[in-house]
Amino acid sequence: MAGGFFASLAKKRDQLLDTAETHLRVQRLKGEVANMRKEKEEILNKIATRVYDLFNQGQIQDQELLSLCQQLKIKQWELDEKWSEINHVKSEKG
Repeated sequence: MAGGFFASLAKKRDQLLDTAETHLRVQRLKGEVANMRKEKEEILNKIATRVYDLFNQGQIQDQELLSLCQQLKIKQWELDEKWSEINHVKSEKG
């Protein structure tokens, strides 16, 4: 009887260890995926910055890229205007 009990405990222990090892492996892999996504995002940002630089130099011919860059430029103007408005409102209160 006691042998069966200890065998059952050992089996349960092994199952728990397997589960813990699996969990740790999955967590490690998820961490690797997160790092890869971050690296991918950094590459995409570099591409975007380079395309925008080429746009500002008048070297973009692709109409879709031209349109997207123009939209980005307009959005930056809108952001600049909002910051100017924020600074104006702050200066009125001060």
